[in-house]
Amino acid sequence: MPDYVFKAAAPGGHTESGTITAADMVSAMAALEDRHLTVFDLKDASAATPVGHNWRRPSVTHAARVVLVRELSTLANAGISLADALSTLRDANRETALYGPLGVMVRSIHSGETFSSALEKAALGLPEYVLAMVRAGEATGNLGVALSRAADQMDFDARMRAQTREAMVYPSILIGTGTMAVLFIFAFVVPRFATLLRGRLDTLPWMSVVVLRTGAFFNAYFIESIVAIALLVAGVVAAARNPRLRVRLLASAAHLPVIGEWIHSGETARWTTGLSMLLQSKVGILPALELAASSVRLSTTTAKLRNLRAEVNRGRRLSQAIEHQRLLEPTSLSMVRVGEQSGELGPMLEHVAHYWNDKNQSMQRRVVSLIEPASILCLGAVIGFVMVGVVLAMASLSDVKF
Repeated sequence: MPDYVFKAAAPGGHTESGTITAADMVSAMAALEDRHLTVFDLKDASAATPVGHNWRRPSVTHAARVVLVRELSTLANAGISLADALSTLRDANRETALYGPLGVMVRSIHSGETFSSALEKAALGLPEYVLAMVRAGEATGNLGVALSRAADQMDFDARMRAQTREAMVYPSILIGTGTMAVLFIFAFVVPRFATLLRGRLDTLPWMSVVVLRTGAFFNAYFIESIVAIALLVAGVVAAARNPRLRVRLLASAAHLPVIGEWIHSGETARWTTGLSMLLQSKVGILPALELAASSVRLSTTTAKLRNLRAEVNRGRRLSQAIEHQRLLEPTSLSMVRVGEQSGELGPMLEHVAHYWNDKNQSMQRRVVSLIEPASILCLGAVIGFVMVGVVLAMASLSDVKF
């Protein structure tokens, strides 16, 4: 019978590891459960990868970071020591990009460093607020709760980005297919009419001249046009991945009528959610405000939040400073005042964050509902322009007067 390598948590809170001989993996799992062990990792001993391998691994994704923080929260809440929890997760991630960073964390913990210091040394690319929540959890003895809230905030950030991408999928496809249809009309349909009117362009209406000359250009340089469009799309994608340029484009879009309201609602949802999580994790109000300011993308919102922190530092109440900076509307502001008076500022800010998140989603649906007809209208206008130009050109062959 084959041997299986296992890593499991014992009822006392410590971890056990070793090998077990069983007919198959299901039998091995059942045997371990009979010993009242909670199995975290179980694999065939013959297929186990040596610990010392040094293969090149891909970078750690955001989803993997969220799962790691949530697993650490679960193990911490279960009463398992950090050293055992990290060793368990390291061994369970031998074939993933997390193996190296977890190994760094295990060595740091064994050398006597704090968990927050080990997490920072691992260079996992975690947001700064996660490290702040972990430090606060260490200070208050609620590390599991702090990690859980940090994972919730990371989930929220990922959902915000995913919702934005999903909202733009259909308009992007619509614009892309429409552009290709217009290009096809100009490159292959319009030139057929141009051959019938060769030598008579000077006598045609200006609309027909524009359509026919444009069609002749795309027909003559079709391959070059396709390459140019492909390069343009690649440039737009590259620009969208550039953080600085993306922030500049976002700041410019924030001044537009409907899109600007959508962006501002998303920014408000982001900083209120972060501030609520930090305060409920026992992070001080001043560092929490500084971290909230670093979590937003618009420079104007960042400046207002830093001014807010400065006013609170001078002794002003948070609600008064928010009102002075015009960061929240009256309804949300009244909820902040209630939180100050009741001593439940963190939970009340969480309600405010939920309100703004719902409003952001509503604005997102509104923006998408406007983009779709606007795209169709623009494409229809271009195709209509082409059709009218062609009809006017053909009518000139029989000298029909309009």
